[in-house]
Amino acid sequence: MTSGRFIRFITAVCLCTFGGFIAIAPAASAHAIIELNGVAAVAGQSSVWTLEIQHGCITESAGTTQVIAFVGKPWGAIKPGVVSGWKVSAAPLADGGQQITWSIVGKPNPFGTPVYFPMTVKWPNSPGVYGMRVLQVCPGDLTWWETPFTPATASSPSPPITPLPQVSVLAGR
Repeated sequence: MTSGRFIRFITAVCLCTFGGFIAIAPAASAHAIIELNGVAAVAGQSSVWTLEIQHGCITESAGTTQVIAFVGKPWGAIKPGVVSGWKVSAAPLADGGQQITWSIVGKPNPFGTPVYFPMTVKWPNSPGVYGMRVLQVCPGDLTWWETPFTPATASSPSPPITPLPQVSVLAGR
């Protein structure tokens, strides 16, 4: 076998093996995700970012009808964006944070359809990692996206099934 044929053979075996691993790998759990849209979160500055809900509630119910974000006091002012087919409201929380609620207008957002909620935020004044609890409401079901990231254990994978959406805020320049 020539060296070129041997390299092609090894490449094909590797691709088939890798493809087989992908085919038998379990599906990854989806999350509530903070997407910074390519712009760093910098302490004391403002930027636009997106909260992404990848699918309906974990039990695969009819779809999402409401998403509620609970933003703690350390976060600065947040202005939720408008999403077509959803109504949005914001209310202060007793601890100084904010509750932002998006409610679907009409039928539930289908289970496999992601939804993106834009927001403008003034990032906390101090650098660090900040989390935001998210409640996803589906007909007859709720999913809390609030479990802090933890290492894997014998009874719990890493990341957890319902991870807390977090952002790393960098020191000001």
